[in-house]
Amino acid sequence: MVAAVGVIFVVMFGYILFLTPWTLDGKLWWTGFVSFVFALIAYLVYAGTDARPIRLLAGGLFVIGAGCYYGAILIAADPHMLVWLVLFSVVVVLILAAVFVMARQGERTQARLAQRRLTP
Repeated sequence: MVAAVGVIFVVMFGYILFLTPWTLDGKLWWTGFVSFVFALIAYLVYAGTDARPIRLLAGGLFVIGAGCYYGAILIAADPHMLVWLVLFSVVVVLILAAVFVMARQGERTQARLAQRRLTP
């Protein structure tokens, strides 16, 4: 299933990056948007299944999306892009803080489940 989803990602990203007649910043923006949508879907699937490969897929798609958005912002010639750069950086920091909190909660859950019971 993960391989089929990977093929869909490659086809969509290939279409956006190589077949569309958009400018480079437009291609990067749409690639980032699609990556974030798929990362959200992968995260929701991970929340339902708790499968490690899907969690890694969601994290990888988030990194691809963030990189594409930063690339689109930095290569654009518009001076208003500095505002977008700051806003997007705040969003990225909030998402990374949420991931950190979820990781700590996961560690607590694993530690709680691994506790041994004393035998009388």
